[in-house]
Amino acid sequence: MLNLLQEVKRNIKALLLFALMYKDEEYLKKAEEEIKRDWGDIIFEKYIGIKDYYKYYEKEMGEGLHKKFVAIDNLIEKDKLIELKKYSMKLEDKYRINSNRTVNIDPIYLDMFQVVVASSKDKGSRIYLGEGVFAEIELLYHHGSFHPLLWTYLDYKENIDFFNEVRKIYLSKRS
Repeated sequence: MLNLLQEVKRNIKALLLFALMYKDEEYLKKAEEEIKRDWGDIIFEKYIGIKDYYKYYEKEMGEGLHKKFVAIDNLIEKDKLIELKKYSMKLEDKYRINSNRTVNIDPIYLDMFQVVVASSKDKGSRIYLGEGVFAEIELLYHHGSFHPLLWTYLDYKENIDFFNEVRKIYLSKRS
């Protein structure tokens, strides 16, 4: 029985990541500093660059948006996703200019089997967690790699190698 409880306890932990979209690096750096202070050091990152599919955010944030994924040196309990999304939204609010976001911050967790992102927007593939926060599985791990689902965003699909590398970090921290 004790081994089963230990295994359950290990499986509720996941590696924390953030997806950061920004126009001006000044606000990215400010957000990253706060994330490091509050959640841990960035141990691995992937700059994605400017993509056409960020158009949805341009009306609010301006043209020429950049994005990056960062992995944090912190295993979290998965049920912290609500707290993490609320934290991210407060941080976004802190750096608003004329009520527009300068940085978009989405918390993510990665475990052995999945990459899960938190959102404040509802859509058919998302599960409501409470307090205005939804969760969506972006990638599932099977047959030696993460794989996208029907609804997976392109920036996740195009960066599966990054998430596979982060999974290795997670597994080394978990043991």
